[in-house]
Amino acid sequence: MASGGGGGGGGASVAALWSEVNRNGQNGDFTRALKTVDKILQINKDDITALHCKVVCLIQNGNFKEALSVINSHTKVLTGDTVSFEKAYCEYRLNRIENALKTIESASHQTDKLKELYGQVLYRLERYDDCLAVYRDLIRNSQDDYEEERKTNLSAVVAAQSNWEKVIPENLGLQEGTYELCYNTACALIGQGQLNEALKILQRAEGKKFPRFKFNSCPTTQ
Repeated sequence: MASGGGGGGGGASVAALWSEVNRNGQNGDFTRALKTVDKILQINKDDITALHCKVVCLIQNGNFKEALSVINSHTKVLTGDTVSFEKAYCEYRLNRIENALKTIESASHQTDKLKELYGQVLYRLERYDDCLAVYRDLIRNSQDDYEEERKTNLSAVVAAQSNWEKVIPENLGLQEGTYELCYNTACALIGQGQLNEALKILQRAEGKKFPRFKFNSCPTTQ
């Protein structure tokens, strides 16, 4: 979760606290990790690593408003792109979509994680063309374990365009290998009035898993 503090004294005691933070973070116990991070901040209130960890712990516990408050009250320490993703994610989860958009677009370094969230924000704003472009770029240029989820999101965008904007679905060459992809493809066909074809695909999806319109949430902070 963290590799160490960013300055301040305390010597071995601070090192022990960081070991405890890492252990609790790896165990998924972010409540305990948060308590330990607060002890580190009592030693050095401007420790950038500790502040960042505190934000992450709060997000992992679903305390988005408090996490955003920490970010906004420590702008002199948490500068630049240090917490761009975390700030935008909190704004997104608090339904402050326009704010999240501004935060993402103002970041100088667009990481894959930030682009992933950008796609989510654009989808919520019903800017489907822009959202489609973001996911195409991610699928084309990323090398990680999220390709299948991005393809699912891509098919969800196409389905939304078909249903709400009556855009003729573009053939993206996506294989209907999962129930989500099958279902989103069926939704796109329904939007075009191709009910018989949609029914066939839904029946195909039924054998995979109970279908649902899926648009994945962005991966949480690690």
